[in-house]
Amino acid sequence: MTVSAALEIAPVLTFADTVLWNWTLVDPKLPVTFENMRFGRILFSGADAERNFYHGSARTELIGVEALHIIHEYHNLPNVTDLSSVCKINRLLERLAATIRDISSSIQAMREEVDPLMFYWEARPWWNGSGSGPDAPVWIYEGVGDTSKLDLSGPSAGQSSVMHAIDLFLDIDHKLQQRRYPAPSQQNKKADHGFMERMRRYMPGGHRKYLEWISRSPRPLRSVVQDTPVIREHYNSAIAALKKLRDLHIRVACLYVVTMSHTRPPPTCPLAAVLRRMEREAERQGPATGTGGNELSVLLKAGRDATTRAVLKTN
Repeated sequence: MTVSAALEIAPVLTFADTVLWNWTLVDPKLPVTFENMRFGRILFSGADAERNFYHGSARTELIGVEALHIIHEYHNLPNVTDLSSVCKINRLLERLAATIRDISSSIQAMREEVDPLMFYWEARPWWNGSGSGPDAPVWIYEGVGDTSKLDLSGPSAGQSSVMHAIDLFLDIDHKLQQRRYPAPSQQNKKADHGFMERMRRYMPGGHRKYLEWISRSPRPLRSVVQDTPVIREHYNSAIAALKKLRDLHIRVACLYVVTMSHTRPPPTCPLAAVLRRMEREAERQGPATGTGGNELSVLLKAGRDATTRAVLKTN
């Protein structure tokens, strides 16, 4: 608890633990590059599926660093109204769309690198926290007052500060606070609208403060785009790339979680007996959920549809 408080992070396994901090240098004498980083320094299952998942997730995060540079360059513009700045914003949005497409390509590549069956049954069970669903066992932290107030869900891709930064920069309204078109569907309204904000509590404190800084921008990008029609096409292209990424994420989640939830653990799995019991419990509980404890398909589709609603009219 003391270490978690110092890091300003939830006292449970997080995306930062499994991906952002879970690597070593192949050759300490060489620079920090993706090729010189060995991921999965600490594994729970020892399975290739777990290591490769961390590896692919880290690759996606490193690609996303370009998006952070883009956000920084935008906020360092001397103004956003002269012709030079408008042209610069268009170029930044072109780069952002390309970066989002590169992230999608990285996610797509993981389908070749991570075996779905091994991922679901050998790696994923280790990530379930106390807050992973209404029927999850309650964890008691000895010596801690009210443990019900602790954030104890498992690691989730929803804890990626890169994706949160892109969402905030483009002003994706996950909480349905803005009146946008098309209107949210009934399924959208059933989703956990506070999920993304809650996932920020699982990030390192510095990452969370960075996201708060973006959200307090004195010149939010979307407002600038609304006032400058010539930028809208490039803004919409970035939104379209992000929507395609979320379409892909839905397909990948269906393959790795929803479909696999209807399979049986492989007989070689050392936790087969425990997992068979989990399988029976899952059948009673209903639809597959994410490690954050939410009905997965509803949550991901709501995120995709919120992205679609960010598109601005160009005429």
